[in-house]
Amino acid sequence: MKYLDELQDKFSTVTDSTEKLKFVLASYNVGPNHVEDARRLAVKYGDDENTWNNHVEQWILKKSQKEYYTDEVVKYGYCRGTEPFKYVTEIMDRYNQYKLFIQEN
Repeated sequence: MKYLDELQDKFSTVTDSTEKLKFVLASYNVGPNHVEDARRLAVKYGDDENTWNNHVEQWILKKSQKEYYTDEVVKYGYCRGTEPFKYVTEIMDRYNQYKLFIQEN
């Protein structure tokens, strides 16, 4: 829990709590430095650095391609981006299913 709290603090600029959760989950899976690299790529290529879906998630996926992991804004190199991408997707899907279940009861 302490580590998750530390990760929350790293994403203080992400004001939406659900978005922040996605960044924390990705960081827990792959490390915050790779997520920060993906955020820098998002900014460079005109995407929102504070939005995971369709923005930062696409750049974490692209960090496995040489064109991107060698980009000048990337500090931590190669990342097997499919793992954090799938991890965040699966956790958020499960979370949303739990929310539906709770609402029904």
